[in-house]
Amino acid sequence: MNRSALTAASKSLWSAAAFAASLCFLPSLHAALTLHPESSSPFDLKVSGLLKTVPTGAVSYVRWSELRALPIEKFTLTGEFGPGQQEVTVVWLKDLWAALPLGEGADTLLADCSDGYASVYTGSFIARFKPFVVLEIDGRGPEQWPPEGLKFNPGPYVISVSKTIVPEVAGILDVGHKRPWGVIAIEVVRYEDRFKVFSEGKWATLSVRAQEGRQIWVDSCFSCHQAPGGGLGGRKSDRPFEVLAAHAAYNRAYFMRFVRDPQGTMPGAKMEAHPHYTDVQLDALMAFITAETKVAAAR
Repeated sequence: MNRSALTAASKSLWSAAAFAASLCFLPSLHAALTLHPESSSPFDLKVSGLLKTVPTGAVSYVRWSELRALPIEKFTLTGEFGPGQQEVTVVWLKDLWAALPLGEGADTLLADCSDGYASVYTGSFIARFKPFVVLEIDGRGPEQWPPEGLKFNPGPYVISVSKTIVPEVAGILDVGHKRPWGVIAIEVVRYEDRFKVFSEGKWATLSVRAQEGRQIWVDSCFSCHQAPGGGLGGRKSDRPFEVLAAHAAYNRAYFMRFVRDPQGTMPGAKMEAHPHYTDVQLDALMAFITAETKVAAAR
């Protein structure tokens, strides 16, 4: 990906206002989901965040059967859940969103997984790439998972995207980060508020390159790594943001080598390899992590 393409992607996906432009906030034609105060099954989906009927800090639950009652579609994917073809029954994420009692300003959905993995779905991403929630695989719900040929259980929920549905999916830098399995919870947020740690303090005047790196972080690194100070992002990595920042600032060659080949750099590393990252992308990522300012970049 060249610098101009990276900049364009960053500007497009970072803007929370793109949600309203993409989905228009038209009144939903679907029945509203009922949010229950307590869980009744391991297959309930936990829901929290900016919701009219849920007090701040509280959580509610949606039953699998209620999600199944939303408008669904069935289509065939190849190799998604084991070898060969699988028929999946899905609800589009945009329809799930439309059925929630959204609070004012809600424009982004965060997905949280049982193993500490996390994913971000902005409104512009939802509109462009059409992510979906998998409810059944070959006609079987999560109580009958894992499907044949898959060694791990992807339940209770999987959110995914497919180039079969939207060919542009093939161009996503780290498409796996938009295909979390083991999803147990979603959080409805206002992007500007929830992600303000990345645009305030020393991150308030980021260089263009650092802004590009910020988008890479949100789309990819966020899934496993916590933000500065914690409290936002995945929990699979046990390395604090500040440790990453130290490597990015003082040991750039090591940082780049580790991202591309973690196990080869440090045997036993948990992180997956990212050999496809270009020098331009890694420079942008390090510029964000170290909070490179416009002034510093101009020197």
